[in-house]
Amino acid sequence: MSYDLEILVEGGKSIQPMIIDNIRIEVNSRYGGRHRYTDTFSYMAEKRGAWCSLFETDTDNRIFSAFNIADIDSSVPEADKVYPFWTDRTSGMYTLRFKPGYYRSFRAVMKKLLSLSPKKRIMFLPRLQGGEYNNVCGVLTLKQFFKLLDSKKILFNIAYIIQEEAETD
Repeated sequence: MSYDLEILVEGGKSIQPMIIDNIRIEVNSRYGGRHRYTDTFSYMAEKRGAWCSLFETDTDNRIFSAFNIADIDSSVPEADKVYPFWTDRTSGMYTLRFKPGYYRSFRAVMKKLLSLSPKKRIMFLPRLQGGEYNNVCGVLTLKQFFKLLDSKKILFNIAYIIQEEAETD
């Protein structure tokens, strides 16, 4: 099985590739992510912005893959998995977990890319090959997203819409 960690920065136009700690952010070509996901994640593919892929990088800044950043969390018993009510439980949904040494970097990446969005919104897609059915989780704040991730409730093959918290007066 292969997988990708994709982030769409809504409205982002001139985002440059960057490295945050041990994660490299590559910005795909104008239509990179959109073309790859038109059939499987059409809602996300319709959005305009910068498509970013996350990769591992070593001390020499050579690009590897997302395999060393995150993986399937097989420690979550089937009875404890929280499936979205709108999905078919037989579709092979798996819980996402970050490997040691990458979670802090991932949090920094999410905060940085959210700050670069003119719409103050990003979409995160942990994509696992197979079982791709245009699943979308409604709008979450970054704080809510991290809480779900910490609770082992973020699943592969669901696009998560994440936006800045509304300012309070």
